[in-house]
Amino acid sequence: MNALIRKATPDDAEAVVAVMNAVILEGKWTALTNPFTEAEERAFIAGLGARSAMFVAEVAHRIVGIQVIEPDGLADYTESMRHVATVGTWLHADFRGYQIGQRLAEASFAFARDNGYEKCAIQVLAHNARALRFYRKLGFEKTGVAKKHVKLDGCFYDAVYLEKFL
Repeated sequence: MNALIRKATPDDAEAVVAVMNAVILEGKWTALTNPFTEAEERAFIAGLGARSAMFVAEVAHRIVGIQVIEPDGLADYTESMRHVATVGTWLHADFRGYQIGQRLAEASFAFARDNGYEKCAIQVLAHNARALRFYRKLGFEKTGVAKKHVKLDGCFYDAVYLEKFL
């Protein structure tokens, strides 16, 4: 499947939330539970710092996937974590399995290298076998499991921590 990969702009907010909210509403693949509004997403994209990016995948002029790369949450407080990026990927269900996520990751990893990152990290729900396979194919390695780390609809789920050195 031919997908155009590019950086998101604030004007993409409506299409981005359509993808993210579709995944959130599936209710099983992400720890996120609250759908986003277009205004929230527009502000998020507009507020991305110099070392952050959102890449979108377009198929037939429709955004069908996104990947966000940002500094580790502690990077604002210490230089010792500036080399670590966190990654998040969302693909519309109809477009999974077509190498779109891999193409998004290639763009994110190039951006990461160009911006001084040496490592990418992510957490994935332990029962999300497809996402775990996807990240392992990209070269991520499991570093640990946080037991009962996520609670969805009253049920606890483990989170798997993965990392990839660039």
